[in-house]
Parts: sequence; structure tokens; C-alpha cells
Amino acid sequence: MKLPIPLRTRRWDDEIARLDPERDYEAIVFALSNHVFPFEILLAMEIAQLRTFTIPTISKLLHATGQYEREGPKRLDDTKAILSEIHRPGLESRASREMVEHLNRIHGLYRISNDDFLYTLSTFVFDPILFIDRWGHRAMTEKEKDAFYFLYRRLGELMHIRDIPGSRAAFFAWRQDYERRAQRYTSENEAVARGLLVAVQGLLPPALAPYIEPAVVLLTADAGFRAALGLREPDPGLARALRAFLAVYRRAARHVSLYEHRKFEDSDIYRYYPTYPSGYDRLRLGPTKVLEILAKKGAERAVAEE
Repeated sequence: MKLPIPLRTRRWDDEIARLDPERDYEAIVFALSNHVFPFEILLAMEIAQLRTFTIPTISKLLHATGQYEREGPKRLDDTKAILSEIHRPGLESRASREMVEHLNRIHGLYRISNDDFLYTLSTFVFDPILFIDRWGHRAMTEKEKDAFYFLYRRLGELMHIRDIPGSRAAFFAWRQDYERRAQRYTSENEAVARGLLVAVQGLLPPALAPYIEPAVVLLTADAGFRAALGLREPDPGLARALRAFLAVYRRAARHVSLYEHRKFEDSDIYRYYPTYPSGYDRLRLGPTKVLEILAKKGAERAVAEE
């Protein structure tokens, strides 16, 4: 009996080619995330979280809260779920705006500079682009790259982030300059990064745990990123093996697509939330202590208004 092999077609490439990135950015990123590069974008978004920890002002705050060291799996689940709840209904929908405001209330309890907000936003634009250009079965087109920029520029506007550069090229230049000025190693960077890596290890079979750190270093291929987080260079033999595996994956992905005819966001892989086995309350996503503070403030306001 022959097993059906889902062959990749030009269906999604042709659909994207008909769209305008400045107008149809959500449709383009949806096609890329669900059908063209589902695994690559998921991995790149996880690495984007790590990249934010290379900025000491970001990691110092996260280390002080202990969110990644004490609640790493929950933090991973919360981030993925919040982004899904923002993007799935569409940025201009009421449900998405409600989720963005929930995220803004969480951030509002901290003193976060606009530059750190901008840098975090830049990771969601550029980390998928850089990852796919290096490891994807094909490079992203300029239209696809622009769609990521326009999507997250709009999200940044809804989050009240100021001074978002007016083009993708200008934003990337700003990011590179900010890294030159602000990116450096601190013990807080490393502590938060290792908290996230331990959380990822807990989601995978134990036999894979030793390969997470070297895989991250290899996949980013960024000496500044590695040094700022205190990560180790992978063993040369292991690096060769990982590159060989990725080369085989890239060749196979040119011809086979598991999500050619179904959405990745509906898959068991994407919808796996180990800290929410029975599902989640969308407006209860976020750090436990922060949610407690927000609930208390809400109760106090309700009493004051009575």
C-alpha cells in the first residue's frame, strides 16, 4: 500500500505573488506561517525570544521577575498563545485589539524603554527572514519580507511603540546600530537564556536535550548573539552532523510539504500547550504575579466606581 506523500506545489507562492504586502500583509504572513515555512517560522520566533535577551536592559528586567527561570514552560506557552490570539482573528478585529490591550496592561507595570520595545519588535520582523534565508528550502522574496515588516509595524502601532522606522531597510539599519550600542554579555542575559533553553529541553525527549544549545548556536550563526548569551560553540563533529541533517531537510522540503493542504496552526504541534492541557483563558495569559496585580487593580477600580 502506497502512503500518500503531500507534494509541494506552487499554489501558495502563486497566491502570495498576487497580493500587495502593504495591504495584504496578514494574508501573506498567514500563507508563509501555515503552508510555506511553518516549522522555520515557529523555530525563528522561539529564537527571537532568545535574541531579546542579548540586550542587558531587557534581560535584567526579566531576570528580576524570574519568569523564565521559574516559569519557563509557561512563559513559552503564554508568548505563543498571546501571539496566536492577536494574529488569528486579524489585527483590526475586536478580539485582537482586546488581546493587544491585555498585553499593553502587562507591559505597563514595568519601566521599559521605547528602544527595547523597538528591538523586541525587530526580532519578530527579521529573525524569521534571516532564519529562512539561511535554512529555508528557498529564500524569501522581497514581497514576503516586506509583509513581515508591515505586519509588525502595525502591531507596534497598536502597542503604542514610537518611532518605528519607515521602511524595512531603515528598521534593519536601526536594529544593527542598536546591537552595536547595547548588545553585550551579562550574567543576567545568560541566566534568562538558560532558563528558556531548559524549558525547551523539558518539551522534548530527554535524548535530544544535549543538542538544544548547539543547535541554537548553529541555527543563528551569529557570533554576537552567542557571546552575549554566554553560549558555547558546538563540537565540530556535532556541528557537521547538524548541518548534514538540515541539508537533507532543505532538499526534502523543496518537494514535500506536510501543510500544503492544511493549516499548521491547527496541527497538534502548534496547538500543544503543556501548561494549559485543558485550554486557556485568553485574558489570563501572562506572568502569574502580574496577572494577580492586574486583577487587584481591577477590583480596586470597580470598588471605587461603585
